[in-house]
Amino acid sequence: MPYSFLSRPIFWIGLALLAFACLPAQALHYGLLKSTDQEIYQAMGWTSVNLSWSWFGLLAAYPLIPTRFRLAYLLGLVTFILLSAIFNQFRFGYAISFLSLSLLALITQELAKRHLLKGDHFMIASLLTLLATITIFILYPILSLFLSAFAGQEGALFGSLSPAYLSKIILNSLNVALTVGLLSTFLGLLFALYTHRIAKSSQAISKIFSLLPLVTPPFVVGLGLTLMLGRSGYLTPYLMEYGGLSQNWLYGFTGIVIAHTLALTPIAFMLIEGALKSLNASIEEMAHTLKAGPYQVFFTITLPLLKPALANSFLVVVIQSLADFSTPIVLGGSFDVIATQIYFYIAGVQVDYAAASGLGSLLLLFSFGIFLLQYLWIRKGSYVTVSGKSSRSLGLPLPALMAFFISLLFSLWALFNLSLYGSIFYGSFTQNWGINHTLTLDHYRQLFGQGLSQGAFPSLIQTLIFSALAAPITALMG
Repeated sequence: MPYSFLSRPIFWIGLALLAFACLPAQALHYGLLKSTDQEIYQAMGWTSVNLSWSWFGLLAAYPLIPTRFRLAYLLGLVTFILLSAIFNQFRFGYAISFLSLSLLALITQELAKRHLLKGDHFMIASLLTLLATITIFILYPILSLFLSAFAGQEGALFGSLSPAYLSKIILNSLNVALTVGLLSTFLGLLFALYTHRIAKSSQAISKIFSLLPLVTPPFVVGLGLTLMLGRSGYLTPYLMEYGGLSQNWLYGFTGIVIAHTLALTPIAFMLIEGALKSLNASIEEMAHTLKAGPYQVFFTITLPLLKPALANSFLVVVIQSLADFSTPIVLGGSFDVIATQIYFYIAGVQVDYAAASGLGSLLLLFSFGIFLLQYLWIRKGSYVTVSGKSSRSLGLPLPALMAFFISLLFSLWALFNLSLYGSIFYGSFTQNWGINHTLTLDHYRQLFGQGLSQGAFPSLIQTLIFSALAAPITALMG
């Protein structure tokens, strides 16, 4: 500890007791700033006999415990707090945050005395924080999810879901996720190759178009597709006349796959691009020196070294596709998937928490299974390039035919994205898309012309605040 008083138990005990005296021990329904004085008073731990008295009282008794039993005492206190809060449905208030901080500091000191991690207080505190975060925000919700899955009628795992319908939505979800995983990983690989092996003088432009869909959620991509290719889309009449497609061709499996591929390819691109940049080009140059052809170099050296990145890309994209429910709601039509059904069983007309929990458990198992397959696929090999010096070369040029194919595909991708986001931008200035295309500024006046407390400003400001708060926490945990 940098300051001597921080290493004294009396400091942390005093901090917790001060928080107990000044802050609510029980959660407030409307937060500290929006609650009334009466609500804040009733939430204070000392205004009534409740569990918080025992928690803070046991912490205050910590100095009386023999030294060799103190660590076990603190761990027992943490267990008692969690179990008693769960069984009594005690919702933690602000004072409990300081109680947790005090327990974290005291446990850190006890572990440092036992020379865990060489007695490094910072490392021990970081480890404990990560373990607590994983337990509270990941393991506990997962356990609750599995327990809730058996809370339906007669303990049915999927509530009122019929086996036939369950099989249908499982197959639908897996078909979409696996198709999107393959397409996004393939396109991410091609765009990473284009950025670093073809467009060497215009990498910034290629990165912009490769990452453009990342700045918008899949829902917005689905909206753009609807404006372009939906029932009232400006390209739909041409597709119906010259392509033989129906007016509703976009809605269902096809639309979800297109929207997810557009939205998730940038994630695959970032993962593969990082691996491609780290490859040592001298190995490719040595193979070329030994008379290996360009296709042979690519398929026997470059591509195998990208195998872990391709597997990671596929894993992340599949999980993201499985979990997304906004795009299937917009473009799914009668094509039901697991994520949308979970939402409808929680927030829809037919509330069925057992079915929602069972489907959520399935999503978790599918994600874990895909991760396990990815791990088994890449664990057998070594993918480290070994050389005496790092290479500044960007790698060998791609074969001419391959470079042409990749360039053509990237051009089509860029053109499609320009049309997609151009449709969204243009549609915001029309009276009624698909019916009345008269240009107007009325939509922007309603959103931004009514002051900061109305229209789009409240949601915009809250979004920025949440992002600003989440970014440092995420970076610190990472």
